[in-house]
Amino acid sequence: MNVYRSQTGNLDLIVNMYNDILSTLLPVEKPLLAERIEKINQSLQPGVDNLRWNSPGIDAFISQCMVFVKEVDDLVKKMKDNVKKMQELMAKWEKPLFERKNKALFPEDLEQTH
Repeated sequence: MNVYRSQTGNLDLIVNMYNDILSTLLPVEKPLLAERIEKINQSLQPGVDNLRWNSPGIDAFISQCMVFVKEVDDLVKKMKDNVKKMQELMAKWEKPLFERKNKALFPEDLEQTH
């Protein structure tokens, strides 16, 4: 019973990570990971087609799928974190670097303010 519970728990993790990957990827990001997602799909296919909880090699199948999905999940999270950091950095540049006042300034005064 514990073996079955462990297997279903691991399969739930795989499914949740896989679904999270597919649901969070933007259309422009999908081509970057298309080969890796296809590799995941190929590794999962035996589980969809013919493997059962008591099939020989089920533990190896689950382990292999977990490795592939975890690798892509980590990569997607890293990509999202990097994009967030870039957006935060770019937000700092939204503010004008230079504000022009209506009155004329001498070059020395302008240089001192900046």
